[in-house]
Amino acid sequence: MPQAFLPSTLADPALQVTIEPAPEPGREVIRILVIGSAHGVERIVHELYRLGFAEVREWSKPQPVRLSPYVEATGRLHETMRVLTRYVMVP
Repeated sequence: MPQAFLPSTLADPALQVTIEPAPEPGREVIRILVIGSAHGVERIVHELYRLGFAEVREWSKPQPVRLSPYVEATGRLHETMRVLTRYVMVP
């Protein structure tokens, strides 16, 4: 129901927010990040799907890698990233 009050897109993509359920007790959130050229990132996501690791739709939408310590360290300005969120049981 709360999503009914959110616009489908925001003018500034930096303001986009992913609504994610809070992890249950005993579960830890793990995020898998793929960064590279748009073509390379898509190839990895589809290869992981082919191997049965994750559905393509489970990954976030491609996001541009903005100025960050990663960009400053590598000098790679035109890369994208996709994130996969998984949950693992913790002891």
